[in-house]
Amino acid sequence: METLQHVAGWVIVVFMALLGIIIIWKMIQGSNGGIDLRYLISEEGSDKASLSRFQFLVFTFVIAMGLLVIILKSHAFPTINSDVFGLLGISGGSYVASKITQKTANRACCNDKSKNTEKSQNKS
Repeated sequence: METLQHVAGWVIVVFMALLGIIIIWKMIQGSNGGIDLRYLISEEGSDKASLSRFQFLVFTFVIAMGLLVIILKSHAFPTINSDVFGLLGISGGSYVASKITQKTANRACCNDKSKNTEKSQNKS
């Protein structure tokens, strides 16, 4: 039974490694039929980077890499402190809040434009 567990574990590891290699290869190909990462941290419809997206991405990778190092050193899945989830929640919350403020600002901008257009049409 223990041998079966080891074989199943190695099959999963090899599968995940192959999947990772395929994803990395697609990212290297970029916009030539692969995974295009140019707009990973930019706002929709803009080439400007979003601080909230960047923060969320960095926090996620730092915590994931830290967890991976702990797992590789201890050969066991550790208990995750609730503070780590709190930090991820704050980071995710700031991303959501920025999206809400962006949508609100876009609506206000569009409403102002449509009112100005209506006023100019009424004057004609």
